[in-house]
Amino acid sequence: MGKKYEKNIVKGVKTVKSLPYHKPDVFFYPTLMSSKRVSDAKLWAYYFFLHTTEDLAKNPTISWADRHRHPEGSNEMYLIIGDPGAITVEVTLGDDKEMEVYEVTSPGAAYIPAGVTHSIKPIKVTPNKCGGILAIVSNGEYKCLPPK
Repeated sequence: MGKKYEKNIVKGVKTVKSLPYHKPDVFFYPTLMSSKRVSDAKLWAYYFFLHTTEDLAKNPTISWADRHRHPEGSNEMYLIIGDPGAITVEVTLGDDKEMEVYEVTSPGAAYIPAGVTHSIKPIKVTPNKCGGILAIVSNGEYKCLPPK
């Protein structure tokens, strides 16, 4: 007889190679949680670790495609995790006419309300420190809206 909550535990990641309305990327989206993995899940989460080498520190966007700005159909948050100062990202919020630009350094976070146009990209990494980005969308699936 199976355990009652066993269906809520997942192992490994489900690799998503592209997302709607995102420009082609050189990396993939390792999805930890979604309604496809756990049917009752109301969150979608993926992570992106930056292995902070000297080369990456010289050009932190080398592993990040040209980010385009887009809105989501649900609330989203970016958790900038890792050693203090390991990674700094640039987060843009708002439409082109009212765009605001913020820098968030690990550990830190940015909350993006549903429908707000935004983007994120690493702009600074510190060699020999560990850092990454954890994106969580308040829906069981990633539902990106067309760019405005």
